[in-house]
Amino acid sequence: MRVAVIDIGRPGTNLGWAIDDPKRSGTDLDDCIEVLAAALREDALALGFEAPQFVPVRHDQNTLLKARSGETGAGVAPRAFSATPGATVLVTSLVIVPYVLKRLRERVPAATATLDWRCPMTEPKQMLLWEAFVTDQRRDTVTRHVEDACLAIDDFRRGIADPVSFESSVTASECLSLLGAALLRTGWSTDVALLSTPCLVVRSGSAAHD
Repeated sequence: MRVAVIDIGRPGTNLGWAIDDPKRSGTDLDDCIEVLAAALREDALALGFEAPQFVPVRHDQNTLLKARSGETGAGVAPRAFSATPGATVLVTSLVIVPYVLKRLRERVPAATATLDWRCPMTEPKQMLLWEAFVTDQRRDTVTRHVEDACLAIDDFRRGIADPVSFESSVTASECLSLLGAALLRTGWSTDVALLSTPCLVVRSGSAAHD
């Protein structure tokens, strides 16, 4: 299985991506898509997006914008999905993620996609989608976004080595899945249950285990 991450940002300005085995990286989104498509044709692919990919559904107006469980706490940078950095990258991902998924669908039409990280990924054209949550707070540099993508790949690799114990770092009891909506919109699925299915979140600096 190949593992890739796109650190979401404005294309040409602050977007970075990386894929492992063999390692490749860059800052051009269209180049990334071509590399991902080639990998998906030949192997299973776990693709992470470094931006909130689901938001909580709550029933009390006073908690609507409260952080998802796992976004704050001891040793965790305060990056709630609704805070300015999280909200900005969330909105950016609303156009970036469908763009990526649509073009992957065009290039590898026989591929399938899932949010279930416990589902074995053993065959070419199988794709797992997940959220990378990189809490590193270094100053912005030309290479930081690629470095963050590489960091998230390493964290995913460590967690998936023990899939039975691999747990999401961020959770919500009820959610609206932005990844699910993107999969529906771009023709990867017709299962509306995806709209309420949270994805795996792998937080950097964490083993992503209980």
